[in-house]
Amino acid sequence: MQDNKILFKDWLKDFYNYKSKRVKPSTLRNIGIVIRCHVPIFLLNTPLDEITAQDLESTIYSVQAMRMRQYTHQVLNEALERAIRRQIIDFNPMSNLDNIKHKQRKGRALTAYERTTFLDKVKQPQLKLLFEFYIYTGCRRSEALSLTWDDIDLIGKKINIPGTKTEASERVLPMSKPLLEIMKKLSHTATTNKVFNYSADYVSKQFKKYCPKHKLHDLRHTFATICLESGVSIRVVQKWLGHTSIDTTARIYTHVIDEFQRKEAEKIC
Repeated sequence: MQDNKILFKDWLKDFYNYKSKRVKPSTLRNIGIVIRCHVPIFLLNTPLDEITAQDLESTIYSVQAMRMRQYTHQVLNEALERAIRRQIIDFNPMSNLDNIKHKQRKGRALTAYERTTFLDKVKQPQLKLLFEFYIYTGCRRSEALSLTWDDIDLIGKKINIPGTKTEASERVLPMSKPLLEIMKKLSHTATTNKVFNYSADYVSKQFKKYCPKHKLHDLRHTFATICLESGVSIRVVQKWLGHTSIDTTARIYTHVIDEFQRKEAEKIC
């Protein structure tokens, strides 16, 4: 293979453009974060064929958050694997590194008392309705914030959730009575086509301010837990959450299902 001096920064730019035509905007944004924030200047200015495993290891382990460290490993590895396929390099130095294992913290649903206490603290009416919306839809943060009134059917009592993660995450959610009331209140004060006019960072910070022992994603777990404890079948919950596989739903909510079955068994005399 002829010696080439393509700098890593130029290759990452090419890789970013390549991925821009193949992944969702949220995924592309995360790739951009890795390139801008977690690849040091010395590595960006290193020719592709001179990158060492030690360079990559020091880069990856300088990332403090384990989840982002794992994602940085994934992005750099994929970029270098593509360089091999394009016959720009003949060896991926990432192959000499250990995989990054990140054990995701299990989410914890809010209890009825925690929900009441938390919502009582939120004084902004629109923000409170957003948090209630999360509780009664199980939407991911970005899914709720990307909603427009074109996605809402008050007469048919259903919401089209524009998925932001997988194909299965795009789904239609029927409105429960509490959710219908939330949407009616929101419609009475709507001034733009956006249902919620907040930035993602603002929503997360406000949630943490009022509910410091939980993370925003726990409202999604709260919705699933309410559904399962109310007797909704796990297959329906899977569909409402937008999980690709029922195994995913079962794995995450095994403890809820087991507790529900235990309580049901106690009814047998």
